[in-house]
Amino acid sequence: MKMIDINEIKAIVAERKRISEETQDNWDDGIQMCWDRFVAIFTKDIDEGIRVLENECEPDEIYWISEIFEDIAAKTQSKEFIAAIHRIQDKMPEGVKKSIEIDIESAKQAMI
Repeated sequence: MKMIDINEIKAIVAERKRISEETQDNWDDGIQMCWDRFVAIFTKDIDEGIRVLENECEPDEIYWISEIFEDIAAKTQSKEFIAAIHRIQDKMPEGVKKSIEIDIESAKQAMI
């Protein structure tokens, strides 16, 4: 199984930030493209996705990736993913910790 390339994650985060800054999040297709790429990467091998989220992603990257926690949970139905995003939240700086709380709750709701 191909390992997740953290540089690809960083590139998608950079694109998502650019869209946010330049369009005030008014470019729905661009945002959706970023989200679709994230979901494809993290759900291809959920264990590898969890490893990368927990060990390689910076707090700022977690902040942007958290937008699709619900999609990852819905697609994988992984209880380990839910446990991992709680562990990740515990390690985040206070601002990020608070801002991803809703995304984590949405991910938990996505579990059938």
